[in-house]
Amino acid sequence: MNQVKKKLQRVAKGTLLALAAVFITWSVTVSAQTAPEWQALLERIVNINSGTQNVEGLDAVREVLMPEFEKLGFKAEIYDLDDGHKLLAMAVSGGEPELLLMGHIDTVFKQDSAFQRFEVRGDKIFGPGIIDMKAGIILILELLRKFEGTDQLKKFLVILNDDEEIGSPYSHALVKELVADAKTGLVFEPGLPGGAVVTSHSGVRWLTLSVQGKASHAGLEPKKGINACVELSHKVVEISKLTEYSKKLTVNVGVIDGGTKPNVVCEHAEAMIDIRFVEREDEKETVRKIQDITDRHYVYNDHLEAAPTAKLEAIVAIPSMPGSHTKRLYGLLKIAGENINQKVTGSHVGFTSDANHLADTGMDLLVGLGPYGEGMHTDGEFLTISTFGERLKLTEALIKEILK
Repeated sequence: MNQVKKKLQRVAKGTLLALAAVFITWSVTVSAQTAPEWQALLERIVNINSGTQNVEGLDAVREVLMPEFEKLGFKAEIYDLDDGHKLLAMAVSGGEPELLLMGHIDTVFKQDSAFQRFEVRGDKIFGPGIIDMKAGIILILELLRKFEGTDQLKKFLVILNDDEEIGSPYSHALVKELVADAKTGLVFEPGLPGGAVVTSHSGVRWLTLSVQGKASHAGLEPKKGINACVELSHKVVEISKLTEYSKKLTVNVGVIDGGTKPNVVCEHAEAMIDIRFVEREDEKETVRKIQDITDRHYVYNDHLEAAPTAKLEAIVAIPSMPGSHTKRLYGLLKIAGENINQKVTGSHVGFTSDANHLADTGMDLLVGLGPYGEGMHTDGEFLTISTFGERLKLTEALIKEILK
């Protein structure tokens, strides 16, 4: 009797597992059939690794996107840049573009990253670069479809670069040339968590501070040494005092390296410094103060009558985007939000985008118009699906206000 009971239990268990498998298959099929067209295209480009250094992947993403824009009448031009990078610019033939829609196809995820695939989980879609900023690119395409068949399409210029994640070193000069006639620029980086757009960007300066001392045996002849590590330590303490949060000015010593062995007086030491600023004068004054600290010595060897030497070198310089560049468009965005009953908020951020370089052109800018989620630059990056439709309505309403 017990054997029969066990057999029935096994049969019942097998039946339930089979039914579960059928249900899962049915759910996936229905989901695929009901997913909007934009989501299918987003899946295609998210599943292509396009880390900044993956030139083949970057080309593959462009090959997927270009035909979609060409269907709307846009002509694609590809400009070759250094190290295999390229810039894609698209406009309607015979048009006179005055409104820039900007995005980037590169991500921070390398080819050997474990995070590589598009995956829907409830009301979220996970994937590498899904909000930063492949969903933003698909939003640009969907937005242009709203103006399909109208003369207004001639007013748009679409630019997609592939080096934004490393500061756009190859593309930013060419972008400035191409947008010379554009009065307005919308950058489709993701909205901040909660939906705020970016009303100002910090600029970035990276500096390397190098100190040269003199090596000697720490036990045998310590008096013959000049300790570069100690000198650098004094300088780092002074540099760290330059942060002023009230001005959105921060100075961070993020990397320190020096010395060879504990029993050797440190001969050489280096530090890498990150400065974030909004106002250009604050940047200039801070660099001047760091140069003064570099030129000043804190360690002196009386025996040798000598001090360490130091030098300061600039390695990265990205301008800021002050709030004055976004004031007009942010005002129009608020009007657009009221028209469609969407709340609009804005915030300063300490990181950069292509808008930082565009700020030098004097054009009106607004950043963070793309759909959003959380986890940017992590293996938990996700898009909240509902934000795509919300952002599409908001940006369409904004463009209508701009084109009035």
